[in-house]
Amino acid sequence: MNLEKSLSNHDPVQANSIICTKLLEVTYKNNLPALKSTTLNIAQGSFVVLLGPSGAGKSTLLRALNGLVKPTGGSVTAAGLGNIAKPSTLKQHRRQTGMIFQQHHLIGRLSVLSNVLLGRLGHHAGWRMFCPWTQAEKELALAAIERVGLLDRALERADQLSGGQQQRVGMARALIQQPQLLLADEPIASLDPNTSLRLLQSLHDICKSDGLTAVVSLHQVDFARQFADRIIGLKQGSVVFDGSASEFTELHIKNLYQHQPGNSAITAKALPMPGSFLQSSLVEV
Repeated sequence: MNLEKSLSNHDPVQANSIICTKLLEVTYKNNLPALKSTTLNIAQGSFVVLLGPSGAGKSTLLRALNGLVKPTGGSVTAAGLGNIAKPSTLKQHRRQTGMIFQQHHLIGRLSVLSNVLLGRLGHHAGWRMFCPWTQAEKELALAAIERVGLLDRALERADQLSGGQQQRVGMARALIQQPQLLLADEPIASLDPNTSLRLLQSLHDICKSDGLTAVVSLHQVDFARQFADRIIGLKQGSVVFDGSASEFTELHIKNLYQHQPGNSAITAKALPMPGSFLQSSLVEV
């Protein structure tokens, strides 16, 4: 991707950024503002973690970055492409944006290999979906599966795997897109602490090795401090912290997770987990 294109007058993405939001707002049908006037530039190659209590706007922001949620105000702009509100631009953007969800969205009766290959659907025209996968695509899928440590399980049914292994399949499915931007919405919410640590370490290592930009929503403050280059704290739809992990102090944590009017008491260590829905880019053709 030619980031120099992003310097045109109509494109607000900064020179070192891969995607940005400008005065982005999302209000759902119940007139509840999920995201309030948010302007962010995500630097290329950075590992960004979104933190905040449930309902803070983390999932909404992530989904807006891939066009799964339409803004009610402002814009999302991808470097080299422009405003993703245009259907043709959104299609291009989704091809280079991988997504990992809290729920794995695997087809249990299919093999690990077949599930990972589904990540290539966005690269094909509609008629191509009915043709066999090419050898090159199969090799690409096997390489992605090997990177997440599951090569020996490639031909097993996905529903025979543990939760952590299924999430790794989801990671491989995103990687086979050969993305430039990776979005992960609560990827470790249903996993135990040790499995969570291993998966995040693997995800972080792959992103840094490939120069891949990642935006990951988490509830675990300790993991955010360990892996994030940048932490964005969201509360009631607004950004209340934006800085490095070293700048994220106990005072910021207290402010982020303190009791909110109308909600039960929330702490950084015990939070309800938001749901998620099927990645539309898997069927975008």
